[in-house]
Amino acid sequence: MKFLSVFLLAFMVTACSNNDSPEQVAEKFISAIYKGDSDTVINLINFPKDDDNKGMDMRMFVKSKMQEALQRGKQFADEHGGLDKVESELVKYTNDEKNMAIVSTTVIFKDATKKEEKNISVIKADGKWLINLK
Repeated sequence: MKFLSVFLLAFMVTACSNNDSPEQVAEKFISAIYKGDSDTVINLINFPKDDDNKGMDMRMFVKSKMQEALQRGKQFADEHGGLDKVESELVKYTNDEKNMAIVSTTVIFKDATKKEEKNISVIKADGKWLINLK
């Protein structure tokens, strides 16, 4: 009975938590930037299929170009005691289908410094919310 209760509780917590929302993707993306986590940043970006790339791996290209920005983000976080949390505001959907949105976040560092990251564009592609760089 205890096992069943624990299982049901875990299931309810998992089912009730929205693990793929515009807010969560924006929060994960901003957190990854300030932690210098390039793999997470790249995995959260929407890379539309484009035949014009002629075999070029856009993920590797963007990752190499983002290294300096990620280093600056991590350095800023380190100068302020590290990242504490990222909070998002209400989502503004930009189309009727509600598969594109703009999210604004507030980044809070451990020394209580706050920084606003506004107008983070997200898109729902293949059933997942991702960062839209277009």
